[in-house]
Amino acid sequence: MRNIFTLLSLLVFWLNSLEARPGMGNSYRSSSSSSSSSRSSYSSYKPSSSSSSSSSKSKDSSSSYSTSSGPEPTSYFETKNHTISIHFHEDGSADVKETFHVLKDQSKIGIRRPSILIQKEAEISDLVILPESIYSSHNAGTLTLFWSNNEQNPEMDISVSYKIKEAFVPLGKLSLVNWRITKTNHASEPFQLDLRWDPNSFSKDLRIQKEVFNSSLLEYERISIPVSFEDFHFFYQTKEKDESADLIVIGMLNQIPNQSSEKNISNHSNSHDSVYTLEETVTLKANGSHFYSSKIQIPNKNPNLDQLQFQLGLNRFHESGESTWNQFWMPAFQISYGFEGLTTYFWHLFSVSLSEGSDGPNEKKNYQFSYHTLGEGSNRMENGIERWIRITKLERSENLELDSFSLRVLCEETCEPNLTELELVFTACDYCSDLLDKSSLFIPVQPKWETDGFTILWQNPLPSQYAVSLRMREKNKEITYNPLLIYYAVLNAFMHSPGSGNHTGYLFSIGIFFVLIGLTGLYVWKRKKKQKREKQTFKSFVSEIKKFDVNFDFNLFKEKVTTITEKTVLAWNNGDMEPVRNFLSAAVFQRFFIQLHLMKDVDGEVNRMKDFSVLSVQIIDFSIESDYLTLHLKLKCKTKDNTFAKQTSELDIQKNLDHIKFSTYEEIHSYTRKVNTVTKPKIDLIHDLCPSCGASAKFSHSTNKCEYCGGIFNSGEADWVLTEITQTVEWDSAKNPKLKSLPENVAKQILEDRATTIFWKWLHFQSIQGSQILKRESTNETNSELGEPGKEPMHSPVVGSCHLVKYENHLVPEMTCEIRWSVARKKGLVPEHRRSHIRLVLPKERPKSIGFSELSCENCGAPLPEVDVNECSYCRKPIPKVISDWLFHSIKMVSL
Repeated sequence: MRNIFTLLSLLVFWLNSLEARPGMGNSYRSSSSSSSSSRSSYSSYKPSSSSSSSSSKSKDSSSSYSTSSGPEPTSYFETKNHTISIHFHEDGSADVKETFHVLKDQSKIGIRRPSILIQKEAEISDLVILPESIYSSHNAGTLTLFWSNNEQNPEMDISVSYKIKEAFVPLGKLSLVNWRITKTNHASEPFQLDLRWDPNSFSKDLRIQKEVFNSSLLEYERISIPVSFEDFHFFYQTKEKDESADLIVIGMLNQIPNQSSEKNISNHSNSHDSVYTLEETVTLKANGSHFYSSKIQIPNKNPNLDQLQFQLGLNRFHESGESTWNQFWMPAFQISYGFEGLTTYFWHLFSVSLSEGSDGPNEKKNYQFSYHTLGEGSNRMENGIERWIRITKLERSENLELDSFSLRVLCEETCEPNLTELELVFTACDYCSDLLDKSSLFIPVQPKWETDGFTILWQNPLPSQYAVSLRMREKNKEITYNPLLIYYAVLNAFMHSPGSGNHTGYLFSIGIFFVLIGLTGLYVWKRKKKQKREKQTFKSFVSEIKKFDVNFDFNLFKEKVTTITEKTVLAWNNGDMEPVRNFLSAAVFQRFFIQLHLMKDVDGEVNRMKDFSVLSVQIIDFSIESDYLTLHLKLKCKTKDNTFAKQTSELDIQKNLDHIKFSTYEEIHSYTRKVNTVTKPKIDLIHDLCPSCGASAKFSHSTNKCEYCGGIFNSGEADWVLTEITQTVEWDSAKNPKLKSLPENVAKQILEDRATTIFWKWLHFQSIQGSQILKRESTNETNSELGEPGKEPMHSPVVGSCHLVKYENHLVPEMTCEIRWSVARKKGLVPEHRRSHIRLVLPKERPKSIGFSELSCENCGAPLPEVDVNECSYCRKPIPKVISDWLFHSIKMVSL
């Protein structure tokens, strides 16, 4: 789980913001704008240093040789012709003879060799060293041979022979042989082992194993070598390519030797009140956890009844051989949690105390408790899984000894006897991070198998210095840990011992990780829910539209919208909006047209775009008002764009655009047409055909009128017209539920379109000196009050939305629209958000045929000139001084 910190450091949150686009929507400002080590296994453990303590007596008084200063004898020296002969006797003694040829210059002082015993102080006698010129001593299970002079040794043959009085380890009523035979160093030639034993010495469970290093699991493991009991003789020679060729001899004696038996029986008989028994049931869960349910019985006379406790240990999680998933989630150490009948400590979880017991039969006290563990099971790649089951053993005390135990193991998943290996492991270590080391004792066991597991009955007293575990290996199985279970276990362990900081770092990091996962999951869930809702809404919208237009095809409509958007961007980039006038309503056209004019003449800038594309088109709403149907679309687009001084050369502009990054933006585009209009595939202006009559649309000049049928192209009478562009930040607030219903013949979209058109012309009038753009579109009173044009230049104006807030029809129809927009006070300053109310009146009836267009020459359809002239510049027909449309009355600021 330590990897989570790395993962968290790589997480980056991306936020999409509005970028530049046609119409400078990007400038719009709204109002709310640890390294770990592996646990070892029975036949395997990590490389580590270990020592055994033994004492011996040399028959030679000169064996005491001072080495208090200067060089010391070496334990690693190169040899050849190495032979080890052992004869094991029925009384538990062993005769050992070791011969080898030492190569030249291995040591200046001498050499050391360990005895064959593991974890046992051996009494050595009859020690004979040849050649006799070599001095010797023995201590802590190690023989030391000193040269007679302080010079590098020559090549020589050495022979060492001795007798071990007790070549076994007493284990309660049992006697265990536990030997290790080693090379002198890795470079030495292989040794030969010649082992013989008396007929009634070893039991039939004698095992001899070769210890090798498993580089995949990063641990030593033991491989059994076949042993024949017919000749009471075993001969073996290690292979030359074996770097580590230690041999391990493990076996039980057929009978307890007299000397040890008397000692053990005496000790046991004097401690009747100090022994206790254990009944333990362990359930092996499929999720890798173990559930312990235990019962301990102790005589009432035991003086330790008020302070009974046992160790939980600090065993590491076994990472080597594990899947990446398990390594990622599991903490460094195994977890104990869910305690019942136990008292935990605030400052640590190294050990726990037994809660108050209950009186039982035979003057004994019963203590029942339970708990869970995680991390005692691990995977071993293709070798299956390994589980360690601890035998609950009270902490070491002279008044406490485990006399016997019953272990019942229940398998949630079937345990196959022929695919399972079981072995008891005894380790003399307190608070160790590994369950075994090179000095551990191994005892094979044969349980009683049942359908749901097995039972092990142990009837021998166990010395208090040993921690006991059952190592269980199963083939063809795999454990996959559940992160939620791990988090619960760690949290539960922390609650039992909050002051210990037990797994606090893991708890914090995995907590953050789960929060992130939860937030991500919530985001994905909401996104999928939104997508599902949008899909259902889309189907509903299309179904409703088809009630009015059976030929409606969203894919064809999407292609049309994409084409119009691309043509609009191209016109904007070229600085001339006339080529797309007939696709746009009057308001949208005036927005782009006047913005280009203001950028060039007021700010002295041009906005250029490159590599534009429409990424998605989505229907988010539709409305039917009066005789018009409006589809509101969310467009997501991608482009490169930048603003340049108007004198910048085209070459410099293109170079700059080539090196800037793409930006994405979203806008709401509203397309409107008459509700009773039926789709005519490929009969539209995109295909150079009049949408009304289908005639070829010839554009000899800037006209919005068909020369055959007289239909106005951008009126919305015969085809879709882009009538409004709303910034996404203003979309939800663009509706006005307080507005009273309008008369049947009044379309809200047309009113808002007209108000936006007048507003943009008002911006033009305020910014450009000599502007006549409002003269024909204002009341006489307003014209006299406007004053001189160009008195307040507008820098980077952008309209966010326009919506109708008031409509009255007293003497003449009047309307008021709220414009949400932004503008900079001076060039280079950040635009400020504003709200303005613009008021328009309708003195004369507006021609219904113009729809979303604006009045043009009645004869040829050319746009009316801005200057104060009385005739069309194209056909020379007279034009009115004041148009028959909504006229500008007033404007006032309502919010800054």
